[in-house]
Amino acid sequence: MLLLLCFSCTASADTDKQSSENLKNNTQAASSQQNIPPKVEIIINGIDDELKDNAMAYLELRKSMENPHFSVPWLRKLHKKANTNISEALQPFGYYQVIVTSFLKQQEDNSWLAEYTVDKGEAVKVKLIDIVISGPAKQDTEVTKAVNDFPIKPGDSLNHGQYETAKSDLIVAIARMGYSKITIQEKEVIVDAKKNTADIHLHLQSGIKYYLGDFIFHQDFLNEEFILTYLQNVKSGDPHSKDKLLEIQDSLLSSGYFSKVDVEAGYEKVNTEQQIPVDIFLEPAKRHKFSVGAGYDTQIEANFSLRWQHRRINRYGHNSDVTSKFSPKKSFIRGSYWMPTGNPYTDRYGIVAKFETEDTSTTDRDTFDLQAGYWFEKKAWEVSLFTEYKFERFTIGDDPREETTLVSLGLGAEKINFEKKLFPRRGWELTGLVKLASEALASDISYARLHVKSRMLFPIGENGRLNLRGEAGFADASDFERYPSSLRFYAGGDQSVRGYKWQALGPVDHNGEVTGGRNVLTTTIEYDHKVTDKWVAAGFFDAGNAYNDTLEKVFMGAGFGVRYILPIGLARADLGFPLTSDKDISTDSYVFYFGFEVTL
Repeated sequence: MLLLLCFSCTASADTDKQSSENLKNNTQAASSQQNIPPKVEIIINGIDDELKDNAMAYLELRKSMENPHFSVPWLRKLHKKANTNISEALQPFGYYQVIVTSFLKQQEDNSWLAEYTVDKGEAVKVKLIDIVISGPAKQDTEVTKAVNDFPIKPGDSLNHGQYETAKSDLIVAIARMGYSKITIQEKEVIVDAKKNTADIHLHLQSGIKYYLGDFIFHQDFLNEEFILTYLQNVKSGDPHSKDKLLEIQDSLLSSGYFSKVDVEAGYEKVNTEQQIPVDIFLEPAKRHKFSVGAGYDTQIEANFSLRWQHRRINRYGHNSDVTSKFSPKKSFIRGSYWMPTGNPYTDRYGIVAKFETEDTSTTDRDTFDLQAGYWFEKKAWEVSLFTEYKFERFTIGDDPREETTLVSLGLGAEKINFEKKLFPRRGWELTGLVKLASEALASDISYARLHVKSRMLFPIGENGRLNLRGEAGFADASDFERYPSSLRFYAGGDQSVRGYKWQALGPVDHNGEVTGGRNVLTTTIEYDHKVTDKWVAAGFFDAGNAYNDTLEKVFMGAGFGVRYILPIGLARADLGFPLTSDKDISTDSYVFYFGFEVTL
């Protein structure tokens, strides 16, 4: 009997212990479950775009969901504040009669749905525009016009963002008119939510109108009259503003003559005519710049280049540039001397001398060119007018070596109108060059030559572009045998008909050597597709030929390639396949091309 009793007591104790542990575990599980932040889906109906984005940004509930201590009680509390949050979010857009219907529900998976349906109502209408200008600007007709042009009118819907922009633009515009000390006396937007109207009050004190006084240059290395030519749009007597001072600084820095430009307005030195002298402190840029480069492209193969720039030869900004490039097929050294004139950014007189050698399988030449001319800009076209002296000693194929001297008149024009991007997808460029020479004017032969190149880009989809390219050249010479090889036309190569080697297409002699033609016509259709931020895939079809009298045969090539976007443009690699065969033109089964295209 005693043994049975003890057994019963032991069983009872074990049961109580197990129950206690189960209760503890359940409590810990419940506690652990409560520590997990609830998942919430937020839906806002009735508004879209920037209204919806701003409502989401104002919602305290959305902001708190990432907090590790976020809980269901916190959720319920913030849900009650959501109506106010959304209403306040729509006020900057002019909606002050907002009605929000809210709904909160726990889903079957224990997540929560917070849904808000918004009736934004009618936007507040502007009833009164009260802009008052006091001070000297009150009588200024330009200021009056700027006030009358204030973009918000009575009857317009109120948008606080648009108002702030319009207010800032008006103040800046008046400051640019010379009232650089303009201040705000009163700025207020009074909204009557019951009547759904708003009154705008903006009172400005213009202060005195100031003008730019004398420009005082602190430097000793350039002629001051020459420095002033870089200030094309700013002069003494213009209305004073901070924008004008910044324009002075930017204009002088972009000239390339200065390493540092500080511009200070001497307000304490203002004269009786309210002119403020401008002190301009200038430090010179380094006079000499040297650069060395090495590269490879499939036209001239591996090449090595040197460049020396003398940025400031004298006090009038004259400068020079010596460039050389050496390669197995083509080498040159070119020296130029430039004299800025007119608008020094675009206009200059120049003398350019160049000695060039070319040694290919069909041509061997030494050429000396000396040009003197005027380079300028006209309606965004870069134009050149020049006289050129050319002496060329050349051999083409097995023909005897010729020597020709020409004194030519030339006219060149170029315009580039691509969008400013590393991978432009729209725009165009056109380049043209005309040269004329006559035996009556110290030339060995008479000739006329026109060469035109064009390129157009059209966007396709979000990442593609259609790249169209064309070339046309026409020449006539009194004695074509003595017509220099550097002036003849060839086709084939990276910038012509791909699938054929550089200068591989054109009229041939009895040995099948390409001699160069009087004329050339080529065209390209290429599609480029940007596959990543840096890589571009391309497919192309080229056609054309160089010829003398009649274009009897058109050579065609096609292929594909890749481009890699660099900080200055594109590195290009193409594989071209010839589609036209000819017994007089030797071709390979494919030709690989590599080169660079500068786009900025």
